[in-house]
Amino acid sequence: MQANSRNDTGIAGGAAGRSQSDASRQRRARLARKVAHLGSLLWFSSRLTLGRQALVLVVVAIGVFAVSALTGKITGEREVFLVLLGVEMSFFVILSMGLLPREKDAKTLELLLVCTRSRHGLLLMKFVPVCLFVAAVGFGLAWAFHWLTGGFPMVKMLLIPYVLGATIGILTVVLSTHVRNQYAAGAIALTLAIILGITWFKPVETFYTPRATRMMVRQPTLTLNRVLLVVVFSFLYEQAVRRLQRPELWMK
Repeated sequence: MQANSRNDTGIAGGAAGRSQSDASRQRRARLARKVAHLGSLLWFSSRLTLGRQALVLVVVAIGVFAVSALTGKITGEREVFLVLLGVEMSFFVILSMGLLPREKDAKTLELLLVCTRSRHGLLLMKFVPVCLFVAAVGFGLAWAFHWLTGGFPMVKMLLIPYVLGATIGILTVVLSTHVRNQYAAGAIALTLAIILGITWFKPVETFYTPRATRMMVRQPTLTLNRVLLVVVFSFLYEQAVRRLQRPELWMK
């Protein structure tokens, strides 16, 4: 009797273990399918969003570095920051201004708005490929300038101009939901960025500060400015999602 009881317990334990193993394999398989599906969506969206203009922008970035190296005007952190900011901000605007208007012109945005469950998913599917592309270009340029100038804080140089550029990019998306014309949205976003950068705050001193002047700026002030920048980006992103939650604005 005791032997039979132990055998039954062992069989039950083995069955439970196999059941848990099967459940674990099924969860991994579902996760793998979801990841593969997400990857295929992002790849498809990247081809639609970037297209041939991505190759043109890569050539432009290479040309910017070549001109900077030949002229010898890039000698320190400040110059590198401004070049990276200008390139990334311009690329974000160029790639973001047509994300939604192009879909509208192709008569596909209405279908996406009706069929897509999550507006966050729709916006991310369109905006993430832009972010990845600009991040790759920014990394390549920053590495090249790091070699050219002899070094600077790489992480800060990568992140701060990038977040500034992404903020202008998401602002462009929001503007495109209002004016519907991609070129008007891009022009307004660039104009606002230039005006704010010249008249209100200096992006280098406000968010970065080169090594030579770093000791004269309070670090808590820099940290607060960077946190506020992230808050502004989050606010603009939420505004873009809210606009997408109103399909009637696009059905006209």
